[in-house]
Amino acid sequence: MERIADENQLLCGARILIAEDEILIALDIEAAFRDAGADIVGPCATLGSALDAVRKEALSLAVLDVRLGAATTEEVSDLLSERGIPFLFYTGQTLPAEMQRKCDGAVIVDKPATQQDLVDAAAKVLAA
Repeated sequence: MERIADENQLLCGARILIAEDEILIALDIEAAFRDAGADIVGPCATLGSALDAVRKEALSLAVLDVRLGAATTEEVSDLLSERGIPFLFYTGQTLPAEMQRKCDGAVIVDKPATQQDLVDAAAKVLAA
């Protein structure tokens, strides 16, 4: 991803969970969101750490990869939905059929994307 400096701070004050198991991608997402004014929870590289964060943290938004290791983030998206916390997927994979059914209408940003694309998608989800 190309690094941006967002003068408008589109995500100012938002607490965003990053659930991503590829460390370089996670750090890039984190940098993009910090540049846009967000506070970051994570990055969480395992299903357990992501679930723990959703249970314990005050979140404005979550950004989920479809898979964390061998596990899908279906349980994370279910818990986010139960708590009324919006989320989007940032992934290079197709959502499994059950996740497609449950997350119908969820924003999906395809990897790779620019930092600006990801920040814009997050801002759109937060504004909805």
